[in-house]
Amino acid sequence: MIKYSERIEETEVLGPGKRAVLWVFGCCFDCKGCIAKNFRTGDYSVASPKELADWYLTTSSDGLTISGGEPMLQAEALSEMIMEIKKERDTGIIVYTGFTYEELLKKPECKNFLNCIDLLIDGRYIEEENNNEPYRGSANQQIIPLTDRYKGRINSYYLSSKGRPIEIRADKEKTLMIGVPAKDQAVIWENIKKLGKK
Repeated sequence: MIKYSERIEETEVLGPGKRAVLWVFGCCFDCKGCIAKNFRTGDYSVASPKELADWYLTTSSDGLTISGGEPMLQAEALSEMIMEIKKERDTGIIVYTGFTYEELLKKPECKNFLNCIDLLIDGRYIEEENNNEPYRGSANQQIIPLTDRYKGRINSYYLSSKGRPIEIRADKEKTLMIGVPAKDQAVIWENIKKLGKK
């Protein structure tokens, strides 16, 4: 089973094209300044890999981004989900992780998951290295193509982009920020959440 905090069907701020996003629940890191602490200790849902694959296949998205939380803590179940998806649709997979790629290569339990990923954005969030570069939380994080799918788009989409695009979606029960916020956006987001609690 996969524990997850949120899922959305379409966005253009977490990778090239129109993407679905799955934020998994649970994290082994406690990075200073993390904006997703509720994905570590808050409420979550549970679904089987097949159920989440079926959910994705109902969307019109052409890619899936997995973030969290820490996806590598559920590597086996997530690889099962992706294999179910790829039986039906050729889908690009992007994963954000707090582990470095070098650390993951030493984890046998992550091998199948790594083989399913097209683009990996790795490394812990370091608040002091947050330089507002797009699509990464801090400068230490690497954008690593594990297949050729997004290789030609790294310069045009990731490295030459300016600023950090985000989306904020609100309904009656919750407000969700999508994307990697700039420093001032993160402060605004924290204030919005405080207002929501009031």
